[in-house]
Amino acid sequence: MIKVYLFLIIAMSFFSGSVYSQTEQELGYGSQEKLEFYYKKLKKDIAADDNFSIMQYLPQLRTLAVSQKSNDIEIETYLLEAKIKRRYGSYEQGLKLNYQALSLAKSYNNEIYIAWAYLHLANLQLELDKFSSALEYLQNAIDFYEKEQSDYTALMYLWQSKIYLAMGSYYQALESSKKALNLVNSNAKIHFDVSVNHATILLKLGKDVAADTALKNVDSSFIDSAPGQMKLQYYLALANLNLQKGNFLQATKIAVKQLNQNPNTRFLEERAQLQYLVAMAYRQLKQYKLAYEYLALHTFSKKTFNLQRRNNKLLQLEAHYNFDIQSQKLQVLSKDNALKEQRLLQQEQLFENHKLEQQKWILAVVLFFGAMGFIYWRWQNQRYLVKLQKRVDERTAELAKSNERLKAFSFTDSLTGLNNRHYLYNAINSVLEKQSNLVFALIDIDHFKKINDTYGHNVGDQVLEQFSSILKKYRTSEDLLIRWGGEEFLFISSNKYHDSAKMFEQIRQEVSAHPFVSLSGEKLTITCSIGFANYPFVKDSPQDFSWEQVVELADGGLYLAKENQRNAWVGLSANENVLTWDKDAINNYREYIQRGHLIVKTNIKTNISIL
Repeated sequence: MIKVYLFLIIAMSFFSGSVYSQTEQELGYGSQEKLEFYYKKLKKDIAADDNFSIMQYLPQLRTLAVSQKSNDIEIETYLLEAKIKRRYGSYEQGLKLNYQALSLAKSYNNEIYIAWAYLHLANLQLELDKFSSALEYLQNAIDFYEKEQSDYTALMYLWQSKIYLAMGSYYQALESSKKALNLVNSNAKIHFDVSVNHATILLKLGKDVAADTALKNVDSSFIDSAPGQMKLQYYLALANLNLQKGNFLQATKIAVKQLNQNPNTRFLEERAQLQYLVAMAYRQLKQYKLAYEYLALHTFSKKTFNLQRRNNKLLQLEAHYNFDIQSQKLQVLSKDNALKEQRLLQQEQLFENHKLEQQKWILAVVLFFGAMGFIYWRWQNQRYLVKLQKRVDERTAELAKSNERLKAFSFTDSLTGLNNRHYLYNAINSVLEKQSNLVFALIDIDHFKKINDTYGHNVGDQVLEQFSSILKKYRTSEDLLIRWGGEEFLFISSNKYHDSAKMFEQIRQEVSAHPFVSLSGEKLTITCSIGFANYPFVKDSPQDFSWEQVVELADGGLYLAKENQRNAWVGLSANENVLTWDKDAINNYREYIQRGHLIVKTNIKTNISIL
């Protein structure tokens, strides 16, 4: 029964979501009870896409699986950890964990998990646009599940269709999609993804009537509960359908609504496509100004998405490089040890043969010189081994330095010298373990696009350098200052030593009073807007909101500062009288402010508008 549930967890980890939290104090005393507890918790956390909670107990779950000889769960932990590592850019560890899972599945002769390991490897290759490799890996999984003709088979054909779609091979994608559609149960959650994918392919081929039918076959009960990215893909297909039919106003309404409901930086590819669709619709409606604005947003999102993919490819190349270097090093050492062992055996054999051929009257002399020769040979061999070890140590040290330089390069923004997002995802767990009371603030330069358009990107870069220098003055040794993207910075500061609002007011005043000067002597007046929120957001229930969700609330504060005044700061905090919270507060923070559940703190003197 556990094996069946684990299959469903892996399949639906791409599609579903819920929230669960429980302490280890609720465990029983036996190892089997602990294994069952962590297994149930794993199901809920995967459904909730709560990777932070999963990584806290995943090693202990793997240890329990090994001790209880639960091979399926052991392999599953490697596959899940590999997926989480890849999501946050740690491709070297993700690659190793994927191969570890595949190796274990082969050693246990577990064909089911061999197929799932190949599916994960295919997903990794798809993320890096290595379509041929992705199809080769996926074919191994299809070969296994093809005879079952089940929802698992449909899942494999679905991913084959997505790979062909990414390649631009629309007719091949359509054939794979038809196979998935014929197999999947209409009541299954995967039917939603299969239908949306099928409609997307039909729209690419200009078959809007068939696409309309495919979207109407989607069970409406799955739309609202679908994960964010899958829901965006549905509405993207629906808006595209209306665009192809000539319903330009309806297409615009659908697309703009989704863009407004998802203002964060996740799902950049879908956001870019929605922005481009809106631009094309406004162009058809001859509203050229709005069309240009959305086309500019599309260009920015596309550049950001391409930069993200380029960084992922760089990390993947580094992972393969390190993996190959380590493999070559092990091969060289193994060959060298075998060669030295062979030479030693040859020397001993020669010595024995020579000793037997000598006459008795010179036996003592031969033994003496043989012993001396053997001692000398051992001494020379020892010297050779010492030199070889020294050379290996030097090469190892050089490799370690190169790895450190690569790591520093991937963690540092080259323009400002600040850490980037990759560093944050690598360091955040350690920060949260050491500090329990933090404030997350998003700081954005006002009208930065106007600076670039008026003075050029070189002057914009100079403004970013000077702006980051001002922020660095307020950073302590325990704080994190991250270039979040473009002209936006993330400040993670401890609440132990100073009042957050007072510090952000000082930053705002210093920025607005600072004489920004370009290299050509041009003087600029710059202001900034700030949004912030505390972590934990709910003091008595720290598990209610993750740090990523606190960042989204800070982003909401930033939006309010931008909309009402600019050159301002807005902080959002939880009303301590509210006993229960749900994640709806993240996307509908304006409504929660009106209810009084969220408290607004700001330097804006007038009543701020939250509509």
